[in-house]
Amino acid sequence: MKRNKFFAKEILEFIVREDELGGGLYRSEILAVFAETYPNQNPAGLYDALSYHLNLLLSAGFVTVTSSDHDEENVQITWAGHDYIEASN
Repeated sequence: MKRNKFFAKEILEFIVREDELGGGLYRSEILAVFAETYPNQNPAGLYDALSYHLNLLLSAGFVTVTSSDHDEENVQITWAGHDYIEASN
């Protein structure tokens, strides 16, 4: 799979927009919104693309991923992630 900078930035911007309390978002919440945003995409392919890009964002230090009490991954943007968005605008 190829990296898509637009998609990666879109993920970061979504986290900033929707994470009102600063506690992060569950991976399933992010996937649900992207499924609505891209209704013509195969759900399995969209999940794979989202997972791939979240892993890239994690390795770049733009997000942190922690397991919640519900065994679901919680995704939070980092300072570097905010800087990336600002530098990209």
